[in-house]
Amino acid sequence: MGIHFEEEIFKDILIRLPVRSLLRFSCVSKSWETSISYPYFKTKYLSHAKNDFNSQKLLVCQRQFAEDSNSNVYSMFSFYSSSLSTIQLIEGVRKHDCPSNCKPFGMAKIYSSCDVLVLLGIVSESDKQLLLWNPSTRESIVLPHSELLHHTTYGLAYDATSDDYKILKLGKSVEILTLKSGSWRTIREIPTSVCPRTGYEMEIRPCLDVDFAIDPVVFVHGAFHWLGRSHNYYVVSFSISSEMHGGISLPERMYKIDNMQSFDYGISVLGGMLCFYSTHNNQQGWGAFKLWVMKDYGVKESWTELFKIRDADLYLAKLIYKYADNEVLLRCRYKESGRDVFRTSKGPFGLWLQCSFQNRVVYTESFISPKLLF
Repeated sequence: MGIHFEEEIFKDILIRLPVRSLLRFSCVSKSWETSISYPYFKTKYLSHAKNDFNSQKLLVCQRQFAEDSNSNVYSMFSFYSSSLSTIQLIEGVRKHDCPSNCKPFGMAKIYSSCDVLVLLGIVSESDKQLLLWNPSTRESIVLPHSELLHHTTYGLAYDATSDDYKILKLGKSVEILTLKSGSWRTIREIPTSVCPRTGYEMEIRPCLDVDFAIDPVVFVHGAFHWLGRSHNYYVVSFSISSEMHGGISLPERMYKIDNMQSFDYGISVLGGMLCFYSTHNNQQGWGAFKLWVMKDYGVKESWTELFKIRDADLYLAKLIYKYADNEVLLRCRYKESGRDVFRTSKGPFGLWLQCSFQNRVVYTESFISPKLLF
């Protein structure tokens, strides 16, 4: 005799299964396929996944160089993901097929993520593409783009007011794409000058370290944010719903440090809070990383130093994720090895991949199709 469950119990079991298992189970019967593909179930599954640590994945893009039969050197890229709980274990790494509408040659950039969706830029000798991709289901769509430039960065976010996903482009101009409209609009009278190593640089020469050159626009409190500069550094905000921009001040103590030879600044979001971080190297060669969080959004006085790391070999560091115990995951590059190492404020725990990777985002495993959004 078969075992029968009430429909709600059945769905409650399904939302706890991995995406790959659900995709297989949708082939079991027509009723299972209908239940799994129903919009309400997909929304409920995503809501559960957002609060499930095991559904949070780190995605990286790795660039490698190869040589053809004529000794011509060309670059290739690959995508890898790992659970954030097993990030230090090489056997926990999963390689992803490239999106079906792009080839693994040339340059690839992971710009941003929003829940299950990842925004990619793909540049080859013959084509330039901006893609919206779900790594869990391997579905992707090609987005319209005005021009993919080296010093251009993007942000992706969901606007609950209009029930639409929006993409912000930050380059020589500021443009916004709403998926429902399918077209870009230019936003007037908004700052585009961005600090070194974070995006388009209007007055500052381009950073020579391509892997760290452009950080994504970050999204928090219903607005895109990036680091701007006039006489001093500050954070530019752009509301996704009202399309109004503003500024958040940074105390000078956060970015003015004496006797430092090189530096890197950036912003991120950890635990729903806006963050500012810096990496400095002094004349003796010591590297120092500092992280501040804005505990009360928009209140300058609430900037608080969370922790500091001093390491003689540290060259650059980028924020990735904040765990439930308040430990922060960082991607670090060291001067001696030139390789990428993951570490927390407690210390390094080794290599993940055997060579440097270009960029990374954290996304949530779910099976919402980008093809149904555009």
